Amino acid sequence: MAYEKSLAGGSSDHATTNDSDHTQQTPNRRRWTDVLMHRWPTALGVAVAALAAFDVDDGLEFAALTVLMALVYLGAAALDRRWIAWVVLLAGLAFLIPSTSEVVPSVVLLVATPVFLVLGVVRGEWQRYGGLPLQTAGMLAFGSIILVALFYVDPDLGGKLVGIAILSHAVWDAYHYLRDRVVTRSYAEFCAVCDVLLGAAILFMT
Repeated sequence: MAYEKSLAGGSSDHATTNDSDHTQQTPNRRRWTDVLMHRWPTALGVAVAALAAFDVDDGLEFAALTVLMALVYLGAAALDRRWIAWVVLLAGLAFLIPSTSEVVPSVVLLVATPVFLVLGVVRGEWQRYGGLPLQTAGMLAFGSIILVALFYVDPDLGGKLVGIAILSHAVWDAYHYLRDRVVTRSYAEFCAVCDVLLGAAILFMT
């Protein structure tokens, strides 16, 4: 009889332990799910930076990407549609000229700058403080750094300039994230995380 009670008690304790473990695992799983749902731009930024870091050679291969990051903000400001940031990014990545081409991708993206600028002026966006004028200045600044890195310094220094430009763009992302302007906060968060990790990887590996 005592043996049966012992077995019954043991089974009860075992069931209670299993229930307790299941109860603890469920909130933990739900917590991670909530984190991924709300912080998916951060997770995406980490994943993209990690994949890109495998291709780091001299850093110059990311020159076009740096120009594209600035162009995304300019396009969103010119069209006054914050979600356009994701569209411009995907379009830019899809239509980047392969590195085997004689055409420099960064130059192609810089040529797109006047198109967005004219479009924004026609739409009356030039009068919007912190919008098109600021993004034009940012495009000129980042574009100038990339042109210097590609054509006016040796590749070693050029690669480091690209890394510095990408890290600097993370500050640009953080500013727009905190102000909640020009681009969606999801894009600013994604870009900031990607910029910090990729820029640091370039400087460390070149």
